[in-house]
Amino acid sequence: MSDKENKKIDEREICEDILTSALNDLIEHIATSPNDPRSAGAAYLASDGEAYLKELRTHIRQSIIQHEKELWDQARKRPFDRMLVKRFSHLFPSEGELGNGDNQLSRKILPGFFTAMEMMAGKELFEQCQQACKALVKNRKKERGDDFLWRDFYEEETPNELVNDAFAVIVPHFSDFEKRSQWLINLINTHLAPADDYAFEGDAVKGWHMDKEGLNLLLNALFSPFRERLETTEGREKVVQRYGIKASRALEDVLVNIGNEKAD
Repeated sequence: MSDKENKKIDEREICEDILTSALNDLIEHIATSPNDPRSAGAAYLASDGEAYLKELRTHIRQSIIQHEKELWDQARKRPFDRMLVKRFSHLFPSEGELGNGDNQLSRKILPGFFTAMEMMAGKELFEQCQQACKALVKNRKKERGDDFLWRDFYEEETPNELVNDAFAVIVPHFSDFEKRSQWLINLINTHLAPADDYAFEGDAVKGWHMDKEGLNLLLNALFSPFRERLETTEGREKVVQRYGIKASRALEDVLVNIGNEKAD
């Protein structure tokens, strides 16, 4: 088997194999033990069973890591999606931490979020953003080769301006902030990813759904670059120059509404 094939080993299959082996050994141990089944089972778990459990824990953790990598690998084909998500990825919980603190969003929102973005921006514009971002990634990879890092790309001005441009286009949809907010909540909640896809976030993932507080966290993260710019005269002038006075005022209105929601 080649090295490339070795790298494709499915950790989930390994977990299943470990469980099957452990169960078969347990059955054999109970069948051949002179003790009653309960005592024989307890003795097995304290000896060979413990070794299986240790091995299983290791591969379950690797399976979780592998699963998240697969999800992000899918997104890699759509780098503009990655740029969008980067704006609020700091709100995602670490393993097992969902529900253990404030200011969190479950990754379950992603399908609904992308659907909402495409609907508000328009399919054609959204795809143009995808293609433009793909071209940027391709150029950077060509320039840097193995030194290309996504974390560096996330900080570049050009792809971030591409994201800002998209939000400047969709901001008129927020003219009725309350109505648009409720629309987003409903859309995201009807497109939530299966809880099993993000089970590693913790038990709370099963019942998690988007609400008004969560949406405000999301919108605040998405529009925060505009807040920073509009706070200075120079920054405001750049926003007006790039997007026009109407879009600039619409952005300010959205930021005011987001701030009011936070205050409430």
